[in-house]
Amino acid sequence: MLSWILLLAGGCCEVGFVAMMKLSEGFRILRYTLLTLLFMGLSFYTLSLALKVIPIGVGYAVWAGIGAIGSVLTGMIFFHESRDIRKLFFVFLIIAGIVGLKLSTP
Repeated sequence: MLSWILLLAGGCCEVGFVAMMKLSEGFRILRYTLLTLLFMGLSFYTLSLALKVIPIGVGYAVWAGIGAIGSVLTGMIFFHESRDIRKLFFVFLIIAGIVGLKLSTP
């Protein structure tokens, strides 16, 4: 169970990493550049801990999926990106895939 919590935390850090990278404006704003590096390091570190128990294919797919979903939603909420219904449908498909992978993993 702890491994799945670490994987979730890593996925959330991945979202933080991408959001801070956007705010860094091409790594020109030092504060956001440093936060980008912090979130990136935390994301990879928690992923590495989770992969001690969770199979690599499932762990990486779930981690990347959380990052992808979170990044799309962060873009919509905080960066005023489009909220097209097709985009939301495909986010739902990623969520369904993540749930399926979780349910199929002992």
